[in-house]
Amino acid sequence: SPQYTSPQYTSPQYTSPQYNYSPTQSPPKFLPTLTPHHDDSINYIPSSTYNPVYSTTTGQISTTTDPPTTSTPAPSTYSFTPQSQSTSYPNEDYYSFQTPSPNSQIGSSSPVAILGDTLKANGLYAMARYLRQSGLDMVLNETGPYTVFVPTDRAFRALLVQLGGPDRAEVKFKENPRLLSGLLLHHVIPGAFKVDSLLDEMTGVSLAGTQLRVNTYTTQDNEWNDVKVVTINGAKIVREKGDIVIPQGIAHTVDRVMFPLPVGDIVQTLQSDREGRFSRFIKLLQETGVAPMLQGTKTYTVFAPTDAVLTDNELKKLLEQRATARALALRHITPGSLYSAGMLFYQLRDSMNNANQIQLSKEAGRVKVNNAHVISRNIPATNGVIHAIDNLL
Repeated sequence: SPQYTSPQYTSPQYTSPQYNYSPTQSPPKFLPTLTPHHDDSINYIPSSTYNPVYSTTTGQISTTTDPPTTSTPAPSTYSFTPQSQSTSYPNEDYYSFQTPSPNSQIGSSSPVAILGDTLKANGLYAMARYLRQSGLDMVLNETGPYTVFVPTDRAFRALLVQLGGPDRAEVKFKENPRLLSGLLLHHVIPGAFKVDSLLDEMTGVSLAGTQLRVNTYTTQDNEWNDVKVVTINGAKIVREKGDIVIPQGIAHTVDRVMFPLPVGDIVQTLQSDREGRFSRFIKLLQETGVAPMLQGTKTYTVFAPTDAVLTDNELKKLLEQRATARALALRHITPGSLYSAGMLFYQLRDSMNNANQIQLSKEAGRVKVNNAHVISRNIPATNGVIHAIDNLL
């Protein structure tokens, strides 16, 4: 059975690394990557189990793989090259695989089949298939311990739509096999963590070299009962399908694929938007001196108005009154990481402009912030999250 890892509260050897941080030397023994967030520093403990490093941009993943530096090496047969299984997605038949018999789960002669069978037994057919296609099932069966955050089949269907549909996703995965491998490794961290050991603002580095952040919230169900919600980069852990024991650790089901991957701090993430929607808001942040605050290690939630909200002339006129402009910029920022999974039907949050609060409400699946609507939610950054809005607050 896997050895469950308790979060460490001592200062790690390495602190506040840059986004693609890769240690020059490994710790003498396995250390989990997830550590609590203390004060103004984000603490990381690099993995000594498996150490691929990925350079990422929004919507694209390129990889370079360093050799493992551990006493439990990755198998020599491991490759990022996908196997011959098709990723065609003409219908949902692929999600209707028969649940393996108990004998095939427990007594299988193929160790590679064990992880996939466990996932399929819990209704997680998409992740099982993509792990097999990428060859990562072999790695995750033979090294560890790991915690795997497994998106539901519905979440993978939503991702395929986001990538342009099943056929276009098929082409992307075939043209760039490491896109799929990197995306899957983004959902894996060294160490076996049960749900109850995941604490608010714990941070860690995935096997893809990307940052993951835990957030916990108290929300209400339809009968107004308090419900604890645990998220990882905004993806909500499905409580009834958490703490699944897998061959080399533990798995938790999450309600969405963690995509796009975080590309940097909040300012860098705004600048890297593929559609360039935030250029005027970025200028507002820079001209008023607010930008450096969003490039540090403290976490923030930013409600970012798109360029359609403000013309160049309006921005120029606004910046003539710097104090007013700064107050406006701060009104769009609230402390901490607030993903949509943690939003209530109605709530007030303090903004970084002490004179103003932000009023949030949810109705018919839409989120409203003061007089604005959220039009693009849960854009992850290494120090928080961004929600695009259609009006100034």
